Amino acid sequence: MKFLRLAFVPLLIAAAVAGVGGTTACTDTVTQYDTVIVNRPFNPPADALNGFLGYFNVSAGQTACGNCHASYQQRWSATAHADAWAGLQGSGHAQPSCEGCHTVNEFGNFLTDSAGYKTTQDSTYHDVQCESCHGPGFEHASLPDGVGGPLASIAVAMDPATTTNGCGECHQDAHHPFVEQWAESKHGYGASHYLSYGDRSPCQQCHEGRSALRLNFNVSTNYLEQSDPTAYQPIVCAVCHDPHDATNEGQLRAPLAEPSRNQICVKCHSREGSPHPGEATRRGPHAAQGLLVIGQDAGWIAPNFQGDTSQAIASTHGSEANPRLCASCHVYMFDVTDPGTGAFVIRSVGHTFEAIGCLDPTTGVPVAGPCPDAERNFKGCAVAGCHGNEPAAMAALTSIRSSMNFYTDLLWFDTDNDSVIDPTDSGVLPQILAKSIAAGDSNQNNLYDAVFTPAEGAIWNAQLAFTHQRAHWSSFRIAGQWSDSRGPACDTLPNCAVGSGNSAHKSSGEGVHNTFLLQALLSSSISYLIQYYGLPAPPVDLTPTAQPPANWGATR
Repeated sequence: MKFLRLAFVPLLIAAAVAGVGGTTACTDTVTQYDTVIVNRPFNPPADALNGFLGYFNVSAGQTACGNCHASYQQRWSATAHADAWAGLQGSGHAQPSCEGCHTVNEFGNFLTDSAGYKTTQDSTYHDVQCESCHGPGFEHASLPDGVGGPLASIAVAMDPATTTNGCGECHQDAHHPFVEQWAESKHGYGASHYLSYGDRSPCQQCHEGRSALRLNFNVSTNYLEQSDPTAYQPIVCAVCHDPHDATNEGQLRAPLAEPSRNQICVKCHSREGSPHPGEATRRGPHAAQGLLVIGQDAGWIAPNFQGDTSQAIASTHGSEANPRLCASCHVYMFDVTDPGTGAFVIRSVGHTFEAIGCLDPTTGVPVAGPCPDAERNFKGCAVAGCHGNEPAAMAALTSIRSSMNFYTDLLWFDTDNDSVIDPTDSGVLPQILAKSIAAGDSNQNNLYDAVFTPAEGAIWNAQLAFTHQRAHWSSFRIAGQWSDSRGPACDTLPNCAVGSGNSAHKSSGEGVHNTFLLQALLSSSISYLIQYYGLPAPPVDLTPTAQPPANWGATR
């Protein structure tokens, strides 16, 4: 990198040269070679070769960048990055090998060779400052009107040996494997969604990182990838975390404990929770997990539903008893030690975002699922203030899942395992289908048209509630309906084709996202279908209720 050759003089002397009413520190500077910069807001960089400015005043924690970018300085000073060096020294296990991620150097920015504190161990480079992510600021500070500021990257470096930029150059390894776990998650680079939905509206709002920043959090500040329209990003660290602001826990861009659509996870996990009159429902619920947890706008409300639908019907997981909401189960952190020696192995930071994640049965290290319940980690459930111990939490999951399976099976049990609702299957919906076919009515179960029926409402609720053991609800066809084969009116319907089917995202979290609401939605749906279509009642109690049983607190 080329830097201007400048004659440095102490700041106070430069101000005296300018005289009373002299030029401002941030904008009016002399930009000629071999001349003094008047009122310069920075000191000569200790690492003159690379141009890292670092702190302007070490004891005050005032960065050189912050002399001009005051609002960022103020917010950044409250973050853990601003205390990174002291935190390391006070940890009791400070090692020279740790210092690279607690100082200003080539980690996190576009430089590749050793720089900053790595080459010049000066206190001006303590802590993770602005230049850690943005890169050297000397040239920009010298010519603020002629050289654009160095841009930070929101990309996630997966391997510091081969890639640069981003949070990943530091937030990795056995003690904080954020990148390693994130890469395995559906937010990470392994997920193809951000590439296929990067330029598709409205999918991009939650499937592509840059759009998620702009549309969910109104982030308009510039960064490296923003200027390239094809540089699609997954849901990277900077989408959820604000590097400049510690207002919320974990520097999150939105609250963690607020049971509303403004909650950090619910921002995206709230796209489609209930059917809309006049719209086809072939896609079913879509990213409705958060809506279930907070009990808002989730499900089709049958006419016989008992409960106050004007108020949110929150789950126990969405109540004050669970102040971390989604993170209690999905971002649980714990240490893994060697079963034989007890030596530290890895600190799991929960960034696979898998609830009650799978563990290697031999080592205890988190692994990709699926896996049996006995190999899952229920520790988060036992410490969140809800379940007394891990076996109790696992027993509760087993019970809730069985309940969801029971109710959805009453609606449709796929007897021949072909993912097609047909009259030979068991359940209320196959009975309705048989009557519809006999009457020549192809609309009662047609999810492609805009006519909404009670049968279609019940299908919606089942798609909202199904577990992984009943995965056919996520993708199925309906025999004799337009979603099964081209009918005479198919040409007038959108997306109608031979073999095209009905789909839905998995939203229930095996039923735990809102057990009582889901049970009430399903039981009232079944009861109403039996009444509306004149079907024989099943020999079970289908009294709908959205309230927990009286002994729930004593038995969970």
